[in-house]
Amino acid sequence: MTLRLGFYPYTYARVSVMKSELIKAEKWHGMLKMGVNELLRVLQDGNYKSEIDELADKRNLAALEMALNKNMMRTLAKLKRISDDKVQQVLQVYVLRYDMENFKTIIRGKATGISSDEIEQLLIPSINYPKEFFHELLKKEKVSDIVRMLPFEIAVKESNDLFVIENALDKVYVEKMIWLSSRLKGQGKAFKEFLDAELDIVNIKIMLRLKHEGMGKNEILKYVIHPRSAIARLIEKETVRDMVSALQRMKILTFHESKSESELFTQAEIDLDTALLKKEVLLMHQFPLTVNVILGFMFAKEIEVRNLKVLLKGKQLGLEDSYLESLMAVA
Repeated sequence: MTLRLGFYPYTYARVSVMKSELIKAEKWHGMLKMGVNELLRVLQDGNYKSEIDELADKRNLAALEMALNKNMMRTLAKLKRISDDKVQQVLQVYVLRYDMENFKTIIRGKATGISSDEIEQLLIPSINYPKEFFHELLKKEKVSDIVRMLPFEIAVKESNDLFVIENALDKVYVEKMIWLSSRLKGQGKAFKEFLDAELDIVNIKIMLRLKHEGMGKNEILKYVIHPRSAIARLIEKETVRDMVSALQRMKILTFHESKSESELFTQAEIDLDTALLKKEVLLMHQFPLTVNVILGFMFAKEIEVRNLKVLLKGKQLGLEDSYLESLMAVA
């Protein structure tokens, strides 16, 4: 089935208004110098007011991160409401990533003996599934029972290995992305380019993480997900540093500092997120007034929330501003 996307002037106008509410690039530098209370005042004066107000005196890190998640999903739910049915299909697949995170959180929590109430507080509001569905999952105590209740098949029903289960969930998500990418036509061209770029980065992150953990080529091959040949060849590299050097030659990574392998791994993941953001900004300029503007806004909102989480966590831990700045992805 072909999914032909066209021009959406009404949605574009609404998204332009929503985009104006995002934190401007030049404002991040000033926010880096603020303490937690100052940051919260800035958020209360802006688009995060209702979620921050709901916190009252409960302002621990977990509660703050959940407030940011709620704001993001409220924004994405609005984006879905103002879009036509074809764009809604695209959004449903895209935001499935958050449902996957919820499934992982529930499975991880049950496997480690965390109570259902505690797990529920960690769940991100869903656009695709009602709260009742997650309540039913939380009633299950065995990981295998939770896996059987998932709204799709994964081939690990009897496994309790969390890494294997989480990788299987990633594969389901990526395969849905591939399915979506293969069917996008018309004004979906830029969206397809972005999805393809994101699939590359998902695989690169898997390879870097497993290489960092000392896993060999044959083992890593079990976990990568339909990689392009140019990306698959990275598995041949002996170390994380070798992989990073290859990615720099491919111009996928841009930093050149000499770091320890652990720092190199962390910086590579951050740089990959930044590369994806820059790809999206470029596509937005190349394809104005298309459905890509919707994706561009959505991705920019995700990056904004990620940066705010980095800031709040870093300030509470007393990290240096220069280090926090290196962890942020700003277009």
